[in-house]
Amino acid sequence: MSDGLSLSTVVHELLIALSNGDNDPMFSSSLNWPLTMEMAIRRTLSITGKIKAISRLLYTALHSRITNRLPIARVPLNTVNFPLADMPDHCHTEICYGKLSKEETQSLIQKCRSEGVTVTSAVSSAIIYAISSLLNSKENQPTAIHTIIGADTRRRCVPPVPNHDLSYHVSAILPFIVPTRDLLTSWQLARSFGNYVKKSIDTNQILAIGMLLGKIGRRKIGPPNLAELPTCGISSWGILPFHEQYGQWELTSANPLINTVRSAMPFIVIQTVNGVLTIMFTGADPVLSLNILENLRDETMQNIRQMMTNN
Repeated sequence: MSDGLSLSTVVHELLIALSNGDNDPMFSSSLNWPLTMEMAIRRTLSITGKIKAISRLLYTALHSRITNRLPIARVPLNTVNFPLADMPDHCHTEICYGKLSKEETQSLIQKCRSEGVTVTSAVSSAIIYAISSLLNSKENQPTAIHTIIGADTRRRCVPPVPNHDLSYHVSAILPFIVPTRDLLTSWQLARSFGNYVKKSIDTNQILAIGMLLGKIGRRKIGPPNLAELPTCGISSWGILPFHEQYGQWELTSANPLINTVRSAMPFIVIQTVNGVLTIMFTGADPVLSLNILENLRDETMQNIRQMMTNN
């Protein structure tokens, strides 16, 4: 199994090798067998550190469950004639992409710097606003948007795990929760999102959840529980190590791609390649239709462009 960072790095290195031909020594020696995420985390934290991280995680999860009583908001899902446990047999992954030009990406970066937030926080704010506009209008009961956030553990480990290790080092933090009736302005929401992520990282949530993912993954996978499933998921792959030119070949675009046949919620991936910001919107069709994903994309891109001109 591989995550997006290591797969992108391997593709980049293969392109370098292909463009350099026989003069490249890349294949003259092999890499060490990569560490698993669980092993890398175990060697990073002491026994006391592990207990402290997991204790904080459990306390935060329990406190969040007690204080956040609103039902989880849900984008419209299609009615299907099969049980959700059978999604892999009946669904396929639908994907659409939103992109900013190089000039727009640079303008967004500069705007984020002036507002004191990361690009990921700004884009996540735009996504949350887009989702709020797509929620079922017939919902009379207040709801809350729950956003699950994927997180890279490589840089959190000691020593750090190299990106060229073809392996899986993706953990998460507990969902960022915002009531749909209490949405802040876009940039305020971006700051709130960023502060939440920073606080979660500072309490080692990423490593604590990473220690538990293996045990969770060994459990039998059942149907999605729509009462507990987050509204959406977001993962930022950051700035990926591609070049515009590889020998005689020009890299025109690099689009992320993942399998989401079990996902009854939108999953969004954010990445920047050669100065171009790309956002992937994906889900399992026919449970989650391409039309909903495209509407989510269009609303998100419109929100981002509005944020670039507004405070």
